Amino acid sequence: MVRKLREGKIKEENKDQRETDASVLLQRRMRGILARKTVESMREEEMEFLGMKRKKKTPEEMLNDPIKKMRSSM
Repeated sequence: MVRKLREGKIKEENKDQRETDASVLLQRRMRGILARKTVESMREEEMEFLGMKRKKKTPEEMLNDPIKKMRSSM
């Protein structure tokens, strides 16, 4: 890094600039993470709508699950 600084490839930054760059990097990363989560949930909803994936069971369906009843009676 010192070599690049001497050769003029990168500029010397002060503490405020480094902190600003770090906060921008964190914001960029968080936006990416949140965007990926949003897209994933939208994809799941769309796959359920199109019938490519089973719908999630409601709490009532989970209580009346015949497989659980069968296993508990054994």
